[in-house]
Amino acid sequence: MAALDIHTNPEPRTRGAMPYVIELQANLLSDLNTRLVAPLAPAQLYRGAIARLNPVIDIGGEPHVLITHQMAALPERLLAAPPIANAEAHRYDIVAAVDFLVTGI
Repeated sequence: MAALDIHTNPEPRTRGAMPYVIELQANLLSDLNTRLVAPLAPAQLYRGAIARLNPVIDIGGEPHVLITHQMAALPERLLAAPPIANAEAHRYDIVAAVDFLVTGI
C-alpha cells in the first residue's frame, strides 16, 4: 500500500457515485491498521467542485473529482486488492487540497 494509490471503492453502497478512493496517508505510517482515504467521483456526476479543494484526476482516461472534504479512515484490510492506478503525478494538487481543507490557505 502506498500513498496516492487509487483503489476501487470497497463500500458497495457508495461505489456507484464514488467508484474509487485514493490513499492519502504517508507511507511512513504504513504500520498503522487504518488508511486515510478520500473518494473520487466521475467529474460529470459531481457538481459544485471547488478547483483548489477538489482537483481533477484522470483514471483510465476519465476525469474524476477528488472529494477532499469527505476524507475518512478505513481499515487497511478493505484496501487489500492491488491498486488500479497511482496519482503521484497529481501530488502537488492533492496535498494543496488537503492543506486548503485543514488550514484554509
